[in-house]
Amino acid sequence: MTGTTDYQNVHGVNEFLIVNANEPINPESRHRTNKNIPTFASTVQKTKQWVCELMQELQWDDAQKTYRGLRAVLHALRDRLTIHESADFAAQLPMLLRGLFYEGWQPDAVPVKDRTKEAFLAHVFKAFINDQSVDPERLTRCVLKVAAKHVSEGEVEDIRAILPRSLHDLFPDRS
Repeated sequence: MTGTTDYQNVHGVNEFLIVNANEPINPESRHRTNKNIPTFASTVQKTKQWVCELMQELQWDDAQKTYRGLRAVLHALRDRLTIHESADFAAQLPMLLRGLFYEGWQPDAVPVKDRTKEAFLAHVFKAFINDQSVDPERLTRCVLKVAAKHVSEGEVEDIRAILPRSLHDLFPDRS
């Protein structure tokens, strides 16, 4: 990254500012840089990248709806993994998505007993109970495709190995 990058919230207000250490800081931005945390800006940027990629895959133009779908699929996946595998997968997520992944997690209740494809998709669909236009299977396939771009191939294979065969076809083709 070169130069200065401002990250704005939905209201157009600067939330984070990243200044490349090799670039001189102008007097106007010097005061703001002391109050900004590049790690936060980085995780926001990476999370936005995931959401944008998922929006493109789904051909949706609603970032909030896309975020809700990402959350629903990640939670359904998390609840079907062992504690150890959840931790391994989460370690490869951007910090902000890692928090979303663990939000509301009950580690003493995993993996869930009903591990069928229908139960998985029903869990995803609950996030869109008032939006019948959402196809939970298509949404799941798209989330897993985006996730597979950002986590190691070995991690995707570990997850597939843990999940029942009925869920394997939701993952992107390995070819």
